Amino acid sequence: MPKRGYPGRLTREQWRALPRMAREDLAMRAQCDLFGSFRHCRNKRCLRARTCSGDEPSVCYEKLWRLTKKKPKTLRNAVHRLHHLADA
Repeated sequence: MPKRGYPGRLTREQWRALPRMAREDLAMRAQCDLFGSFRHCRNKRCLRARTCSGDEPSVCYEKLWRLTKKKPKTLRNAVHRLHHLADA
């Protein structure tokens, strides 16, 4: 059974098959989920699903980075890994 360690519960082959923009969207959604942006989102789908479910993840992503002042080192490292995962 292949491991699904990439955002969106994708395998490595599935991740590499996606276009770059789709990978960036999934990485942004994963970062929003990591920080719990659904708590601050006005989209009711996000609140119900308790995950980033909006059409445009960059809106939640930008709002979240404006709200968060300090990030613990472990969360900062996780975000760094997710950010660079879209480039791979």
